[in-house]
Amino acid sequence: MANKDLVFVPSFLKIERFENRMPVVYETFSEIDAKLAGLGKVPYILIVAMRDYKPELSLIKDAKAVLIVSFDCRFKQLNPHVFVIDGEKFDRFSLEYILDFININIDLYNRILENAQIGISLSVEKDPNALYGQILTFLRKATSAEAGTLYLMNEEHDKIFFVSSQNSRLGSKVFEKREIPFNKRSFVGYVCDKGETLNIPDAYSIPEDAPYTFNSDLDKRLSYKTVSIITVPMKTATGDIVGAVQLINKIDGESGEPVPFSDFDTIMLTSLSTLAAVSVENNNLLLETEKLLNNMIISSVKAIEQRDPITKGHSIRVAAYTMAILKRAVSDPEIACRYSIDKNTMKVAETASLLHDYGKVGVREKLLMKQNRFYHEELQTMKWRIKYAIVFMREGSEEKAVAEEFLSKLDSLDIPRPHDEEENRLIEKVSGIIVDANGEKIEIVTAEELAYLNIQKGTLTTEERSNMEKHVLYSYELLNSIDWPLSLKAVPDVAASHHEKLDGSGYPFHKKAEDLGIIERVMAIADIYDALTAKDRPYKKAISPEIAVSILKKEVDDGKLDPVLFDLFASNREAIDSEVDAKVS
Repeated sequence: MANKDLVFVPSFLKIERFENRMPVVYETFSEIDAKLAGLGKVPYILIVAMRDYKPELSLIKDAKAVLIVSFDCRFKQLNPHVFVIDGEKFDRFSLEYILDFININIDLYNRILENAQIGISLSVEKDPNALYGQILTFLRKATSAEAGTLYLMNEEHDKIFFVSSQNSRLGSKVFEKREIPFNKRSFVGYVCDKGETLNIPDAYSIPEDAPYTFNSDLDKRLSYKTVSIITVPMKTATGDIVGAVQLINKIDGESGEPVPFSDFDTIMLTSLSTLAAVSVENNNLLLETEKLLNNMIISSVKAIEQRDPITKGHSIRVAAYTMAILKRAVSDPEIACRYSIDKNTMKVAETASLLHDYGKVGVREKLLMKQNRFYHEELQTMKWRIKYAIVFMREGSEEKAVAEEFLSKLDSLDIPRPHDEEENRLIEKVSGIIVDANGEKIEIVTAEELAYLNIQKGTLTTEERSNMEKHVLYSYELLNSIDWPLSLKAVPDVAASHHEKLDGSGYPFHKKAEDLGIIERVMAIADIYDALTAKDRPYKKAISPEIAVSILKKEVDDGKLDPVLFDLFASNREAIDSEVDAKVS
């Protein structure tokens, strides 16, 4: 006896057999529990008297359907699985028909639920391959089809792409989007061209004068027998054809043999294919939007590099380092316990790291382009002023000798490197010289110029560095003015936090460890490492990776960088370097 035919009948009905199913007669509910325990958990239909019906009973809750026998009542349905019948108006023959009706009703209800669920699933699925697979699986299940293939068309409707295929007998496979010839005499080509559904009962019995033909080569190659085929155009709500679904061999539930697809299948597939088409169209729009966003991000990065060619490539490299570290963090048990790193985290990380220096568009170009201690025009002005002052200095005096020596070495002193002791003494001597030029007091070196000469690291004074650091605030303000999709809402805050440190000594918000997520922590490591090892900085020589790692280690020891993420980076540094080089080259 099949599980679907398991029917528990109370003894008072005095029904011991059916035409097409055997009843299981019971006296008390405990007998049902005992019988079910022996059979294991199976779907069943339970018939009870009105006085015995208690919805909270587990055997009633678990039943496929419950039929309540009452008297002086009309046949009615209390919910999708519970029905009431009049015990005086049926016999075992009518009861069997009622059970058939209940089975049909429940199957239809379940199918409606499945249709609603697939609609929800298709509307939220973002991965194209997963979406195509879901469409095929759903439509095959809805029609009991053994196999199916999904095709998509381009916008011009002159190309067809084979994107996904399933076959329960041969195995399922999802393919990359692959173009196939647009042959209008093929079933798919005909359907996409005409916009009509084709329901072929037997692929090998198509009339010779039909405008389409069946190619049996694949059957021969795979030792397969195609019988029934239905090909449905995927039309959007506006009637635009985005592709087609082809289902093969509807399998009969009893014989297990292929049978023709029914008219009901045709109606249902036509309706459901519209839902699938809308899902594909929405997915394509989403992909196009993401592509547009990605292109705009890359364009923004290039725009930053145009204003700041000194650090060209830095943003792309930082993004590459960030993603390489996070990719390894996903499989690290210790890190995985601390952080949730999902697909959306990776997207936020990639976007934020690419745009982490976006605020440089708000920094004066003069400051961005500064390659030496002095700006070029200020250096030239300084030279002419010193030359002018020297004219008024007493010949043979020590001050004149110092001024002349200083002038001759000014270009060298301008280079961003540590001064040696002799140069420091020269700067100290010249800083106090004031010349009287016909009553005009001229300083050989002004206070501002002295500040430039005393720059210990890089090319920026304390004030200039403070202005440069404002680029992080500019990044936040500019990125925060963009109406980001919900999944990328964190980008402005994350991008503006790449200079923050665990001990609160970073900038601009002075966040501490508890305020920093994994992306900010990784970006801090990636940003410092690339700045140290970059070969494109004219104001400093590139530091070897080994020395850069040792500098990062000191930051870790000082409580500024994440030790676990640093260890992950340091232990994989060579592989990460190679990966980044390959990506940005």
